[in-house]
Amino acid sequence: AHVVQTLDWDRRHRMMRVHTALHLLSVVLPFGVTGGQISGTYGRLDFDMPGPPEDVAAIEAMLNDHVSADMRVNEDWITAADLEARPELVKTMAVKPPRGQDAIRLVRIGEGNSPVDLQPCGGTHVARTGEIGSLRLGRIENRGRMNRRVYLHLDA
Repeated sequence: AHVVQTLDWDRRHRMMRVHTALHLLSVVLPFGVTGGQISGTYGRLDFDMPGPPEDVAAIEAMLNDHVSADMRVNEDWITAADLEARPELVKTMAVKPPRGQDAIRLVRIGEGNSPVDLQPCGGTHVARTGEIGSLRLGRIENRGRMNRRVYLHLDA
């Protein structure tokens, strides 16, 4: 069969920027992730945390510092057995990496032996954090006793 694909690159790139930014959000808020959503202008993560973050301005500054550092974003691969031995790599509490495959994709933000972020992910990402552009925290909602929903917006 002959197939023609049309890609809205501008929309896809915005979603790549948001997705990569959410990785950074999971770094500056180091709690288990219970859910998330991505659009072309903002995203959100739900965190397993008892109360809202105390200093929202500091969190926003840390996010934008990570963006400004223009760190490389690349991928690596890990075996299922290696992932089992390193459960700290999985930040999502409800969605787990696929099982039954021996090669699981890891997304790495930063270089060397101590990247800023390293976790299994099948999503699309920008090549460097500098591509994300400036970020702004939005609403932080109480979604249950131990669940906070944090919105993150692209400024442009």
